[in-house]
Amino acid sequence: GYKMDDIRVDVEGVYSYLNKNDVKDVTFDPANTIADSVTAISGLVNVYYDIAIEDMPITPYIGVGVGAAYISTPLEPAVNEKISKFGFAGQVK
Repeated sequence: GYKMDDIRVDVEGVYSYLNKNDVKDVTFDPANTIADSVTAISGLVNVYYDIAIEDMPITPYIGVGVGAAYISTPLEPAVNEKISKFGFAGQVK
């Protein structure tokens, strides 16, 4: 990241993969209506503003992030058909 006075900027990347076989003690009924796996990849640029308060041992902040996300998963009606999409990603802290 980069910091200038009370403003910080960073870049965040996230990769997430979930397989239904990794979920324990759960029964999917009927089993063929649940996607076998879901993959999500996202990238964000975040900007934070540090709120300087004198004589305070911690520094509170507010932040926002914008970026893009890629999600790939089979659809429920067509479990064997893979669908992938890009979309807007955002966060507020």
